[in-house]
Amino acid sequence: MKQVLVTGGAGAIGRNLVDALLRERGTAVTVLDDGSSGRLDLVPKRARLVRGDVADERLLARVLRTPFQEIYHLAAFFANQNSVDHPVRDFRTNALGTVLLLDAASRLRGLRALAFASTSSLTGDLEEGLVDGFSTPYMASKYAGELCGRWYRAARGVPLRVLRYYNCYGPGEFPGRYRNVVINFIDLALRGLPLPVTGTGRETRDFTFVDDIVRGTLLVARSRRVDPRRVYALGTGKETAIVDLARTINRLVGSTVPLERKPQRGWDRTRRRRADWSLARRHAGYRPRVDLETGLERTIAWYCRETGR
Repeated sequence: MKQVLVTGGAGAIGRNLVDALLRERGTAVTVLDDGSSGRLDLVPKRARLVRGDVADERLLARVLRTPFQEIYHLAAFFANQNSVDHPVRDFRTNALGTVLLLDAASRLRGLRALAFASTSSLTGDLEEGLVDGFSTPYMASKYAGELCGRWYRAARGVPLRVLRYYNCYGPGEFPGRYRNVVINFIDLALRGLPLPVTGTGRETRDFTFVDDIVRGTLLVARSRRVDPRRVYALGTGKETAIVDLARTINRLVGSTVPLERKPQRGWDRTRRRRADWSLARRHAGYRPRVDLETGLERTIAWYCRETGR
């Protein structure tokens, strides 16, 4: 029986990843999640659920007594605005929690892959060479996790895989102050409320359906051609302006309420973001399959079922 650990397995991406793993024959899945942002009640019953904090060193030591062959580290204090409001909590989960997991994993025998879910927020700000490098604690703490992972790979042989997810959306996520724009827009549109568009509205992001993110994660984690020194982007390679996203969602749900224009958020300085997933294609066979409109339709249908709308 293959043993797999998913931290953050109660979150939107985590639950979909756990579902995919449980569909594999001969795989036992352990989920570690504190329920701070995920839905523990929605974790598949076939998975072993351990409720707790990834930054709890003693808990990690107990959990990692199991000889895991694969670890998927998705637990995070999500995301940019949340980290601006709560920087200490952000660092504790994203940086300290990641280091503690890496340290515990370095003592496992038979570990084949540790996939670390980083963020596309690092793409743009760092590559454009801004003087300060980071505009939110979330970016800094996720990058710290990447850097520490490199050390554990080089010094202690942890089979690291670094993945940067691009604006994941899809079934499994519920709206909220710190949640993704897609599900918040869908919820507002279904309630007949205006969708708030910040900045010019022409800022672009690469919206990627959760099934593509999950499939890409498994492919990169398991491919023998992956270079553990590299960072693997998972996205679609297509840019969508926020104003166009809002108009598409309104059209799909039949809302005619005008958009609400709002000032740009102080930390949100990246105008364009698009994934270059060519490395994941060459090394792991990744290719996105779900186009934006299809993914939005599937997400809207799921959310309507969940909410009875």
